[in-house]
Amino acid sequence: MSNKIFLYIGAGILLLIGLCLFGYGILNVIGSTSSQGDASWLGFGIGFAIVGGLFLGGGILLVVKGQAQGQAGGGDVTYKIDLPGQTKVEQIKCRNCGGSLKADNVKMIAGAPTVECPFCGTVYQMTEEPKW
Repeated sequence: MSNKIFLYIGAGILLLIGLCLFGYGILNVIGSTSSQGDASWLGFGIGFAIVGGLFLGGGILLVVKGQAQGQAGGGDVTYKIDLPGQTKVEQIKCRNCGGSLKADNVKMIAGAPTVECPFCGTVYQMTEEPKW
């Protein structure tokens, strides 16, 4: 399993515990400050609210770290294509202006080959014509 998954699991646990502790602390603070109630539980409630807030902050920090790790760890993907023995390589031309395109103009975006023409700036997804 990747490190990112562990960060999200830990964040979920911390957020759940923090939410419970924070809510319990706030309810104790509200209950202990009534006009007829005893104020001796006030410190207890504030303590729970502070600890719950720390747990919530830790959970949020783990979520942010997981998001940052997901963006930084993208990396390059190399596709290897096995072509049949009688493959004929043709010149690729832009659909819009007809300019000659190079392999550097083709990039994989979301798993689909996408072309950006250096002459007219047109960006489009490549499609493979049927072979029959």
